[in-house]
Amino acid sequence: MSSLSPAILSLIRGQFAKLHIPSAHEKVYKDECLFSFDSPFSDGGLYVNLVTLQGYGSEYFMMDAAKTGSCLYLHEKWFQVPIVPAAGEGGGAAEEPTKLAIGIAGGFITEAKFELVKEHHFVVVDASGAAVSIPLPNAEIPEFVSNVIQGIIEHEGMKGKMQLDTWSADQEQTIESRYARDLVQLPNGKKISQNPRDWRCEMSGDTENLWLNLSTGYIGGGRRNWDGSGGSGAALQHFLETGSQYPLCVKLGTITPHGADIYSYAADEDTMVKDPLLAQHLSHWGIDIMQLEKTDKTMGEMEVALNMKYDWSRILEGGEELQTLSGPGYVGLRNIGSSCYLNSLMQTLLVVPEIQARYLGQRAAILESAPADPSNDFAVQMSKLAAGVLTDKYVAPDMSAVTVMQEDETKPNEQTLEKYVVAPRMFKQLVGKGHQEFSSGRQQDASEYFQHLLEYMNRAERTCLSRITGGGGAPLTASIFEFCIKNRLQCQTTAQVKYPRPSQYNTLELEIPLDKALNVAEVELVRERKRARLESSAEKAAEEAAAKLLPDDEDVKLVVPFEACLQKFFQEEIIAYKNPSVGYAAPTKQQVCFKTFPRYLMVKLSRYAQGADWVVRKIDARVPVPETLDLSGYREFQGVTEDEVLMPEGGGGGGEAPVSAAETTADELIVAQLMGMGFPENGSRRAALATNNSSVENATSWVFEHMEDSNFNDPPSPRGGSGAAASASAVAASTAQDAAPPPAESISQLESMGFTSLQAQAALKATGNSLERAADWLFSHGDTLDEAVGQIMAASDGDAGAGGGSAASASAPLDSDEGAEGKYTLVGIISHMGRNTDCGHYVCHIKKEGEWALFNDDKVAKSKNPPLDAGFLYLFKRDDNAGVL
Repeated sequence: MSSLSPAILSLIRGQFAKLHIPSAHEKVYKDECLFSFDSPFSDGGLYVNLVTLQGYGSEYFMMDAAKTGSCLYLHEKWFQVPIVPAAGEGGGAAEEPTKLAIGIAGGFITEAKFELVKEHHFVVVDASGAAVSIPLPNAEIPEFVSNVIQGIIEHEGMKGKMQLDTWSADQEQTIESRYARDLVQLPNGKKISQNPRDWRCEMSGDTENLWLNLSTGYIGGGRRNWDGSGGSGAALQHFLETGSQYPLCVKLGTITPHGADIYSYAADEDTMVKDPLLAQHLSHWGIDIMQLEKTDKTMGEMEVALNMKYDWSRILEGGEELQTLSGPGYVGLRNIGSSCYLNSLMQTLLVVPEIQARYLGQRAAILESAPADPSNDFAVQMSKLAAGVLTDKYVAPDMSAVTVMQEDETKPNEQTLEKYVVAPRMFKQLVGKGHQEFSSGRQQDASEYFQHLLEYMNRAERTCLSRITGGGGAPLTASIFEFCIKNRLQCQTTAQVKYPRPSQYNTLELEIPLDKALNVAEVELVRERKRARLESSAEKAAEEAAAKLLPDDEDVKLVVPFEACLQKFFQEEIIAYKNPSVGYAAPTKQQVCFKTFPRYLMVKLSRYAQGADWVVRKIDARVPVPETLDLSGYREFQGVTEDEVLMPEGGGGGGEAPVSAAETTADELIVAQLMGMGFPENGSRRAALATNNSSVENATSWVFEHMEDSNFNDPPSPRGGSGAAASASAVAASTAQDAAPPPAESISQLESMGFTSLQAQAALKATGNSLERAADWLFSHGDTLDEAVGQIMAASDGDAGAGGGSAASASAPLDSDEGAEGKYTLVGIISHMGRNTDCGHYVCHIKKEGEWALFNDDKVAKSKNPPLDAGFLYLFKRDDNAGVL
């Protein structure tokens, strides 16, 4: 290799003042390009700017050099070389995976069958713009620069830091139990054998998944998993039967001198925990921790086994073998740790042409105008995701040789496809930053993430709208999902009517009325057969099975017509509403209808309901959703007519007179989560009711806005409404507050942002005096602010603001939606498998080019039987949508 030229050495020395050796706490983007999903595995490798410590693929690093003026880069190029077994070693079966992992294909760590070879070059961009590549190590490079390069090579990188911030914190870093150091251990003389063969569940006799209660010495089976596997549940039952006072259990079979799996059943923990005195506590029962070896799977390994056991695509496709799909628009997203909710939602949203036009069509302008730190720029990260999924850059060329989605032996070794991986790490971190749930590595509710994403997108687009549209004055992207629900109230005492201001939403949330099921008798017969089978002897059950008297009825579920869900939402109902003419909360008929139809209608089937025992369970009913939908029958009613008498102003919920309206109850799951954050019970219930049990996030926001209210800790008053009240029952409760004059301090704060007093008053009036929402409202109206203010201040009914439920955020429905027809075509289905949203798995089905495709994280296949009757979220496109924003 020739010596470095004086010109190159001069360029290097000229950068000395800008360089430093990165510390462990700094962000070093050495794993993935900030503009694309290129990595060191990519054909062009990855270039890390020695000054900014940002990484760029070969397509973008010269753009970075021109923008930053930097000319020094570390070029990383990694190769995976297959390991050839030595003679006599054979090629036995792959070792069973033992650990869940991030960044590993399939989410598991197995014994590697390849060797990772890393090449590093020092690259200098010379005065002519040419890149001079210098293999490392090289003694002619100044020592300080070599130390900087070595510091980057040895740094953990942002990929590792992201994993540590999410997955490790949730899955591996457990907290010390508050009950461990003062643990009560009963002196009952009981001793536990050191021999694992002697361990039995004291209730069922099971020999696997056994848990020892550290206080009582009771051995019981673990909880049953949502798929039916697991244990007898005896350990939890014992905890409950003993007054819930002995919460700590250790999993027998995982005990080693290094520790064990420990779970706390206590209501304020209910999670995996640490016991710093484990050896002492085990010694009480005669167990020497130093003498035990691991004989059972840890909780992490059981989760691995559970995920490996299920081929999710076959669950949804009735056991069909599916033809894999490959190409632009058929690129899967890697699961980066319980991120299937994000993967499914983003794949579904990226089918929307308006989103494609903004974030893919304007990609060049977005990257050219990127800020100094593109990792914190939503436009860049959304564009990056769109390009990764919708272009051919990350389409693996050898995937076309695979014809079916089967087991590992028939599909390519995913470990060799790292350069084609699209893993939305930066997107997930950016959108979830600061959010208690979405910043974690835990499973989440896809519908809640949709709400959060639209709110985040609204805030972000106010600062980057011209970059994604090619000019100003365009509406926010979220507006294509937003629609208005109009309400009509008629007092049953005076016949007076009221038309409150329409409420704005981005999701049509429908309850599933099980009482409208078509096959109740059939399902009850099946349940009776199951009960009889459980009660019969083993011999009798075997005889019945042999005679085929008991059909395979595991999949027999209630079938509820989709139209029944719609009718429940829009049905008339009686609520309690305070009519000033009578002076108390009189029975009032409430009707709701569509005022506008969105371009894209997201429909959520509320598949989770809370039972009398406060346990949230999944409503596993079949709801056949049509692929075409006509909602014109639920269009806006006529409005005020000549023979109608309007209700006086100043009405609202409350009052002392007894009414026949049904009481709305707070969602106990939301209440429990709020109380777990330290908020009082009454305030938590008020928050759940005020936000119509929509989500913990909405309820938490309400708490922060109202925790200083004088009645915050008072028991909430009964409120009328159910069913359609998911969109409209907030009217009765919110009108009184909305009618109150805007607080002077809120007006002052908005004025300090540059708005006039009149604009501030209108914004507060339009948002129920919520300061944060008022600021969003003002910024969202932009060039039409004066017109919007005039409409608010001129409104005669005095009502304002959006309702609860899946209410839309600050952007407004498009004007073009006013006269739109309510005819839709289904384009996407997001399905959830599992007992609750804290576990299980999300997949999505998307209709492209007239055919349905299944997206199961990074696996994409042609769908034969899309789950039209088993979905959680359904995305419909309006038939007359022109597709232009």
